[in-house]
Order: sequence, then structure tokens, then C-alpha cells
Amino acid sequence: MSVQITFVQDWDGQEVVAQAEIGETLVQVAGRAGVVIQQTCGGAPSCTDCRVKVLEGQNDGFEPLEFAEKNLMGNVYFLTHERLACQAVVRGSSKVIVYKRVRREKEKVVLKNKAK
Repeated sequence: MSVQITFVQDWDGQEVVAQAEIGETLVQVAGRAGVVIQQTCGGAPSCTDCRVKVLEGQNDGFEPLEFAEKNLMGNVYFLTHERLACQAVVRGSSKVIVYKRVRREKEKVVLKNKAK
């Protein structure tokens, strides 16, 4: 069964509507729709870079938080409605805000040095 996910880019307000299959993660849906959601950990989860804010579908748009996501996010979801896109498993239609993540210069230097 196909459902609709609306991604709202926080930097320009542009909305991208995508079709999703139940059981996919938000990162998978976003990638297919051409929406860039930054990730450092590749979905491990360990970085929280892929944080999105759920505007619609808080109760029925996604599977409940599992241990790994809850461990990283704490109880913040209940206050801010933010989820990790790599862990948010689609179960219904929703609308989410995608944040533009920009690495600080210091982080770039650390990552560059690790690559050597």
C-alpha cells in the first residue's frame, strides 16, 4: 500500500511530495524523491544528523520509536516531534520538515584528518 510523505525544506519552504511504501524509512523515501537528508553514520544510528520534525502524522505516520532512536533522542520527541529519518519507519501519510545541516569548519578538518 502506498502513502504520501510531504517533505518541507526549512531553508526555502519548498514542499516535495513523494509516494512511500509502508515499511520504508524516511531516508529511503527522501532519496528516491531527490530530497537530501544529511547523514554521517549511514543509518547506524549514531549521529542524529538526519533529524526531521514531524508536522502531520505524529500518531499514525510512523512506527513507534525503537530503543536505538530513543536512546539517541531521549524524550525530545514528545516535546519537539523530531525523529531520526534513518529510523522513522513509514506506516501512514505524514508531513515533515527537513533541516539544512551545514558542517562547521572544525568538523570538516577533523573528518579530513581521519581520512588520511
